[in-house]
Amino acid sequence: MRPRDGSEEEELLNKLSRYCRYWTDLWSDDSSDIAKRTEIGPMRYTEEPPRFAMLLDLLEVFSFEVTELTGILRWPIDVFGLISVRDSLDRNRNYIFERTRNNCQTLTAKGSSLVLTGPSRAILLMDPTEFEIELRVKGTSPSEDKILSAEAFGYNGTAQRHRCGSLRSMMLSGARSTLEFNYAHIPVALEATISVRITGGLTGFCGKFIAHTASIKEDVILLDSGEEMVAISHDGAIDFCRSVVALEGNGGVLTVSVHARQSGDENIICAYKHFIPELTF
Repeated sequence: MRPRDGSEEEELLNKLSRYCRYWTDLWSDDSSDIAKRTEIGPMRYTEEPPRFAMLLDLLEVFSFEVTELTGILRWPIDVFGLISVRDSLDRNRNYIFERTRNNCQTLTAKGSSLVLTGPSRAILLMDPTEFEIELRVKGTSPSEDKILSAEAFGYNGTAQRHRCGSLRSMMLSGARSTLEFNYAHIPVALEATISVRITGGLTGFCGKFIAHTASIKEDVILLDSGEEMVAISHDGAIDFCRSVVALEGNGGVLTVSVHARQSGDENIICAYKHFIPELTF
């Protein structure tokens, strides 16, 4: 996804290009390729907890929404590219949104939220985190693709800790779009990894799976199949778009809910389950 030399697209990538040069100079000897995906996954200590453990702050990402188009772009748009974040665990990319040009998401003026696909593990706030955004609008050919948003910015968890425990928004304005980033700084938090398996009953249904915590009731969308059937594997497992949620470690309660219906039926069946963490250290 490199722009043509001297083009307007290259100018729009200036901020992101400067960040890439900074990261390469600082971390390439330790972390190799700037595009390397984090190799640290969730549930690392489920079977064998570490000898020493403590609760640290985590960042929960709720949504990225394109709230405005400016310049040459008009609705609807077919979007591809990436949004990723780096923390001090390994400095590699933890993808929040990732789509190839052949797998775009169509956004409209009334439906402009990106379907997030991460993070693949919790985002640690021990040191400042760094976000990268490179989103493009698909054209009739690769040479006609246009930059939607190209940003690099940081979040300093130490400096912002006085604002933790509530929903926050950040507006990211560029030459062609404005993105609204909704997030929360979760203090002394745990990483919850969620999976659902069908053990009986009907398997053909449309569904929306949601998680939220007691203190911040903003929804984390794990999966929203829309008008399509929920994909279920041969062993009954549902493949979520997202599966990791940050949860308050001190008195936190995680609620997982499902809103399901048969295709073409307006009757929605709702069910939910509360989970309370048990700390053993």
